[in-house]
Amino acid sequence: MTIVYVRNNSPHILTDGFNGTQYVFEPGKEVEVPEVVAKHVFGYGDDNKEPYLVRLGWMKMSNQFDIAMDKLKQFSFSREPANKVHLSAPVVERVAAPMPRARVAAKGPAKKDE
Repeated sequence: MTIVYVRNNSPHILTDGFNGTQYVFEPGKEVEVPEVVAKHVFGYGDDNKEPYLVRLGWMKMSNQFDIAMDKLKQFSFSREPANKVHLSAPVVERVAAPMPRARVAAKGPAKKDE
């Protein structure tokens, strides 16, 4: 079974079901779903998005297509979880080398002649 990670980047909760299971897509969160669920809910992998937009209630007439697509574009899809993708990139941080400290004599700092 292929897994798709769906992230809701909109400010609204989306709840939908498939095969007796409810899926809740909360704002800012990523949900792991089978690919068939992503296709059923969002039309994942299908070029014709109209039936999915109508089923979600985002489009009732063809002149609403652009607005409905804007809503759909607020969801992102990936085969890898976001945190795994993020961690796979090496993090390289450049930090300046520490400056050597001035040496201090065992009895304390040298005194200047007066």
